[in-house]
Amino acid sequence: HALDAWTVGVERGLPTYALTGEAGEVRLVCDPDRVFGPTPNGALVVRFDKDATPDMVVVLAKSGEQARLPVNNGIASQTSVDAEDWAKMVATFRSGGEFALVTSADSLTFETAPLPELACD
Repeated sequence: HALDAWTVGVERGLPTYALTGEAGEVRLVCDPDRVFGPTPNGALVVRFDKDATPDMVVVLAKSGEQARLPVNNGIASQTSVDAEDWAKMVATFRSGGEFALVTSADSLTFETAPLPELACD
């Protein structure tokens, strides 16, 4: 079973990390150098085929750890997410393995290699 590979890029000077699956995609935009202000302002952008407008996404790690992220127009903004939940989500992506993003009507499951260079705190 092949691992899902993060597509790493840069948009508007910010590092981006994307995963695309058959049922949707997830993209994480980070601002580790505080390019757009002194406060952390990363974003998680999600697209689910069966749930176009979720208002909550839960990131579930295989270990049982979970992070609840309020979503507005497909975006969970770091400034509107509980800091502990944001940290849990980043830790899940950084450590790799199997995880899922779940809404009330849909889910995406990925299995990735660790992403130790992920700087999105």
